[in-house]
Amino acid sequence: MYRRTSIVCVGAALALSMALLAGCGGVADKEPGSVQYVNSKRDLTESAAKQEYTQRVLYLRDANGLLAPQFVGLPKSNSVTKQVLNYLVSDGPVSNALPNGFQATLPADTEVNHVTIDQRGNATADFTKQLLDTPAGGQQQVIQSIVWTLTQFPTVKTVTITVDGKTLNEWPSSKQEVGSALTRANGINQVFVDVADIAGSEPMTVYYISANNKGKTYDVPVTVRRAVTEDRVTSMVNALVNEPSASDVISPFDPNVRLTEKPKITNGTVYLHFNDALYDNKKAKTVNDQVLRSLVLTLTGDPAIQKVSIQIGSTSKVMLESGKTLSGPVTREFVDAAGV
Repeated sequence: MYRRTSIVCVGAALALSMALLAGCGGVADKEPGSVQYVNSKRDLTESAAKQEYTQRVLYLRDANGLLAPQFVGLPKSNSVTKQVLNYLVSDGPVSNALPNGFQATLPADTEVNHVTIDQRGNATADFTKQLLDTPAGGQQQVIQSIVWTLTQFPTVKTVTITVDGKTLNEWPSSKQEVGSALTRANGINQVFVDVADIAGSEPMTVYYISANNKGKTYDVPVTVRRAVTEDRVTSMVNALVNEPSASDVISPFDPNVRLTEKPKITNGTVYLHFNDALYDNKKAKTVNDQVLRSLVLTLTGDPAIQKVSIQIGSTSKVMLESGKTLSGPVTREFVDAAGV
């Protein structure tokens, strides 16, 4: 039994239900629909208790200090980009909505002055000076939280952070470089272990899993570095199968999973041929739903890949543990319940 079993078994049903709720539209790709929540305070009238909320994704800090995407129901707003950033502020409006074990990322009392997006999708997020109170050890994480939260919206392609109108090129307290026109390609939760030659390697973001103290699983994107001695897709799959050493994240894959052929990308679809270790249940020949989810989220993060086609042994018909059958390539929308 490999290491991921203890977490996957507890959270598999929940992860599956999230995927089913998502249908064919992930938050990262489409504007999410709105849902109704009821305020539980007894002294409110029924009309006041009913307020329209919309599911948004916030990149929050988990109990292990890693950023992870979390669904949070936010009041309907005409300024959604500014709103989601306000919900990243410690002791701010997110305080009563934080998922179990998660914390906000921005310093308390930080305010969002405005967010503007030009016609090319370049977003400028302007904050008050309290943002500069971020401790040196958390500065990189704050930038990642802002960038990954804003880029859930299709209209946002790049992010530049300013403080009272001045571009934050570097943090005054630490001199750490920030830069401008930031994207998800800049990485998240970077891990450089297991790589001897950083100069001879390249970054790639891989989706592992973790769980809170109640056993609820969630996705954790981690940017690792792999040597450029093999093709990029093979590197991503190998990185996904073998999580970083001494890490707080877990791969949902059996460590014996291997690609039996070199992957091919044709018209945006990547074709993968695995050995039968991909089966979670070899007798029933079923694949764990979380395995598919992590695989598709990881590979479709590459701009050249929009769909993932899987073959195991001689069959391209894949049965999931949930009972679904994959008879063709899978898109990110098919598995994306967390808007990542």
